[in-house]
Amino acid sequence: MDRNVKRAQNLADFLKSHVESLNNLFTLSTKPTITYKADSSPVTSLDLALSEYIEKLFSQSFPLITFYSEEKFSEWKFPLLALDPLDGTREYIEGNPEWAISLGVFQSETFEGEGWVYNPAKNELFSEGKVQDFQPKKTYRGEVSKSEWKKGVFKNRATEKFEIHPVGSIAYKLGRLSHHQCDFVVSLFPKNIWDIAGGTLLCQQAGFKFYSKGVEVTSVKPLYEPPLVWCHPSLLPELSKIYS
Repeated sequence: MDRNVKRAQNLADFLKSHVESLNNLFTLSTKPTITYKADSSPVTSLDLALSEYIEKLFSQSFPLITFYSEEKFSEWKFPLLALDPLDGTREYIEGNPEWAISLGVFQSETFEGEGWVYNPAKNELFSEGKVQDFQPKKTYRGEVSKSEWKKGVFKNRATEKFEIHPVGSIAYKLGRLSHHQCDFVVSLFPKNIWDIAGGTLLCQQAGFKFYSKGVEVTSVKPLYEPPLVWCHPSLLPELSKIYS
């Protein structure tokens, strides 16, 4: 195996020494510049600074890995680094700390690899999914997008057994799921690979599965179509009835 691919498998250890630098970029960005993309989504100077820093970091240490960031991408080939430097830009702009840096490394198109999610605003690091036996219970906590919640797409979806709570970015929610801080995550809008790569890989480590249109996702591609559900396989049949 090429040394660049082999070394990338120690993602958490590699990034550990760079957390302080990422924090510095965040703390120094007190008045970020905001611009808008062609699709009207906002991008801040912090999005760009984080993307540039991580690209430089990986290009120096793992030059054979393709850099595929929300803020900069040109080709699709493996090994692949899928990065959202600031997932939850709107939350960040509004002063809501529920956003995160999301990073996933894939060696091939098989959805396997290493994930890393970090929230500088809350100093929460998700670098390894926590394995925990599945325990059936009366009520399960689900987390959904605040923006999707505001659009009313989850109206009448909650049940006594499956609660839903609006939380910030998808990467942050998936990090929380990988540490069993909730029981399932749902999105009813398409998601790019950079949005969900890091968190999904962590969730896999913790025993959760990722489903698109009711089918388990096993391959890496640029975009996934809804409904998108992350949960323990035991919950999928009931959740599929609610979110079909």
